Amino acid sequence: MQDKYPDQYMYLYKDAVKMRAFQLAIADEYHNQKMRCPVHLSIGQEYWLPLVKKFFQKTDRCFSSHRSHSMYLALACDPESLIAELHGSAFGSLQGLGGSMHLKELDSGLEASIPIVGSSIALGVGSALSAKHSKNDVLTISYFGDGACEEGIFHECLNLAALYKLPILFICENNSYSCNTHYSNRQTANDMTRFPLSHGMTNFKINNFDPYLFIESTMEKCFSLARDRPVFLEISSYRLYEHCGHLIDLDRGDRTYDEYLYYQRIDPVNQMLSIYPNLKNDETIWKKYYIDLIRKYE
Repeated sequence: MQDKYPDQYMYLYKDAVKMRAFQLAIADEYHNQKMRCPVHLSIGQEYWLPLVKKFFQKTDRCFSSHRSHSMYLALACDPESLIAELHGSAFGSLQGLGGSMHLKELDSGLEASIPIVGSSIALGVGSALSAKHSKNDVLTISYFGDGACEEGIFHECLNLAALYKLPILFICENNSYSCNTHYSNRQTANDMTRFPLSHGMTNFKINNFDPYLFIESTMEKCFSLARDRPVFLEISSYRLYEHCGHLIDLDRGDRTYDEYLYYQRIDPVNQMLSIYPNLKNDETIWKKYYIDLIRKYE
């Protein structure tokens, strides 16, 4: 197992565990009803996100979906500003007016997070078109889930980006569920790369079974190539908590208990914690730190 997660990437594993601790702290404290906005946690999907900051340049721009906590942290945005935002505080990243689904921090490159499914993809394409006309070295990241691939605007954006060879990296995080509906009840195949293929677009795929060396090299290729032409990256992951909220949704929708247990066992962060016991101590320390921050705003 250590061959899959070699210790040369320890600094990235630490970031993934830190993201996990942040979200677990929110899940633990949400029942107090002081965070008066919906939360869409990414517990189970953090394994690749620390690599975003590694290849993201200062001038780059990112447009996210509603499930934006981990992307916010991956871009090194201020976690206390996010916690304050969840509490409607004037010290939040949007002065308490945006909540969980409208996060942004321009200094870190996060341009917008938008709850309307697929809508931020069009903003990302507009950003990439602007960069191409301006001849600026700006890469745009458009980050969304597999459910957005069922929106018409998604297909229009792929067509436009391919036609004009825009500098944009489409990152589709595929967790196989849209809310509580499994892909098999929504689409004919669980392969989102079939859509960019129809536009002749370069595409890549990583999943939570891959060795971290492969994940890193694939991400590096994507960021490099997308500065000259559109690239599509599908990331297979699994969301361990409910679509919206702080619980585990095994009592509704399509997910079975056996499926949940399987993915909990192979969860990349759980595997990192089992290989490197020191990371478990990090998780405990960071979780307590974030719980203390949350209680500061309650």
